[in-house]
Amino acid sequence: MSMFFWIAQTANAITTIVALAALLIVLWLGPLRWTNLSFACFLGAIIVWMGFSLVARLLVNLPDLGGDPAALMNWVAFGFALLGITLFWFVESFYPIGKAWRWGINLSALLIYSLFLVLLSQNAVVTDVRRGTDGGIAFGITPRATALSAFHYLYEGCALFLLVRNAAWRKQLPLTIGAVIIIVTTVMALVSPAVALQTFTIAIGTLFLTYEVVRQQLFNPLVQLNQHLEAEVERRTNELAQSLAAQERVRSELAAARTIQLSLLPNSTPALPQVDVAGSSIPAKEVGGDFFAYHAFADGRLGVAVDDVSGKGIPAALLMALALNTFETLVDVYRDQGALLNACNNSLAPRMSQSKQNAAFLSVVIDPAQGEAMVANAGLVAPLRWRAGEVCYIESYGLPLGALPDAKYAETRVSMRPGDSLLLVSDGIVEAMNVADELWGFPRLEAVLRDVGAAEPTAIVDAVLANVRHFMGEAPQHDDMTVVAVRMLE
Repeated sequence: MSMFFWIAQTANAITTIVALAALLIVLWLGPLRWTNLSFACFLGAIIVWMGFSLVARLLVNLPDLGGDPAALMNWVAFGFALLGITLFWFVESFYPIGKAWRWGINLSALLIYSLFLVLLSQNAVVTDVRRGTDGGIAFGITPRATALSAFHYLYEGCALFLLVRNAAWRKQLPLTIGAVIIIVTTVMALVSPAVALQTFTIAIGTLFLTYEVVRQQLFNPLVQLNQHLEAEVERRTNELAQSLAAQERVRSELAAARTIQLSLLPNSTPALPQVDVAGSSIPAKEVGGDFFAYHAFADGRLGVAVDDVSGKGIPAALLMALALNTFETLVDVYRDQGALLNACNNSLAPRMSQSKQNAAFLSVVIDPAQGEAMVANAGLVAPLRWRAGEVCYIESYGLPLGALPDAKYAETRVSMRPGDSLLLVSDGIVEAMNVADELWGFPRLEAVLRDVGAAEPTAIVDAVLANVRHFMGEAPQHDDMTVVAVRMLE
């Protein structure tokens, strides 16, 4: 056998093994997420391409083994053609596009690959399969198969466009590197198909893509925080019965946990030209179950989330970290906020049912270009909008996350004009009580916003908290309190 034969066979074998290993990792992480499912489809295409190439080359060089290398080469061509659409699906899972574009691209892919399957069933993809002079496989491709295969590069071009449009190298550098390696390699495979070293680059690109998937779902600092807090809970349970020194050590650890938890809250606000935002969260104990988060989208939209986990202390803090991790993992996947809460509920409900907890959750996305706000609510206080001195609630309803595994959530859209303000609060604000056990209540919340709604978001947040503290007086804080204000700039 020639040197080319052994290099090509080694490359095919290594790439197939890498793809199979990555597929096992995806199945272990959970194939139900679209990112994982689309990546599994991409890996399947590589396995078909490389696996059938390895066997076909062996049959061509050792005809005494029997078998039909021509039939295998049809599948090799199909696996190669599938790389385009599956790579696009994978990249689009990170940077979703509009429904109209998604439907158009996927329907065209369905048509193209259906026609390809027809050719495959007729054994009419490749022709004249034979042993090449270098020990490889020489073959021709039918004109119809060539025309259909050209769409492979169209879908890869769409994937590359999404990476460039969203400056993916800033947030997902491994994804960018892996996708570019795959695209360049497939182009080179068309130009110089006899260069076996290109197959090794497919394995390298696959490793980069696999790392991106694993990094997002295993190496996220919030997941590590969850594990740290769970360990602290177990250790604290064992030490509470010990001496006062041990109890003091536990109090110190809780203070450290509070510092860690507060570090999860935004330490800066997104710098957007048309939207200003400010927020504050005050736990009732050392650690709590409230959080707020910002998410600046690449297209200029601003996402704001407020969460209020049932209960207080360490159990609520654990669930709070999990809910925050879930939101940050899924926020870029779903443009519709109702669909985002559906996905969050599907992820959190199994865990919450075990602890009999739930999480009130509010997701708001401000789109300055469209002049509107998209709101989805899962049991939190409805957001208030201030406009020219008038205050109204944005009617949005839904059960808290985890209350029902199959609960459904809907998105509400409202207009936002320059000068408008939104106020988002957890129920710890309206349910704050004074020494006479009177609630601060919604009328006082509306009155404060009516008075300061034209101010900067920081001033609105400070005014709400100052009024609540003044009302409470010497009464203890019974619940976590979170306030976020958003203002459309003129």
